[in-house]
Amino acid sequence: MGYAYYVLPDGREAGYGVEAECDHPGCTTRIDRGLGYLCGEAPDGHRDPDEPGCGKYYCGQHQYAHECTNPVCDAYSDDDEQLCCGLARGHELPHRDQMKEQDFG
Repeated sequence: MGYAYYVLPDGREAGYGVEAECDHPGCTTRIDRGLGYLCGEAPDGHRDPDEPGCGKYYCGQHQYAHECTNPVCDAYSDDDEQLCCGLARGHELPHRDQMKEQDFG
């Protein structure tokens, strides 16, 4: 799948070639519907249930300041490795640092 243009399961057009407004209520900031503005790592229809993110697109002001329905766990390891869990909040243990590909907890 190319990410310049695609259609989401809900029928909305998305991709870095699609101009849109921020999905935060009342915000009219112009963005594109590319992965850089996506809450999560993969768009709806291409995301695993364990992946965090709500699948909506937000401007820089609202990217981390919205009521995400599937937020990231963000638990940290207790050791010196400083691992951070990147799975969705409420997952079963163990925690998983996606960047370092290590389980903990």
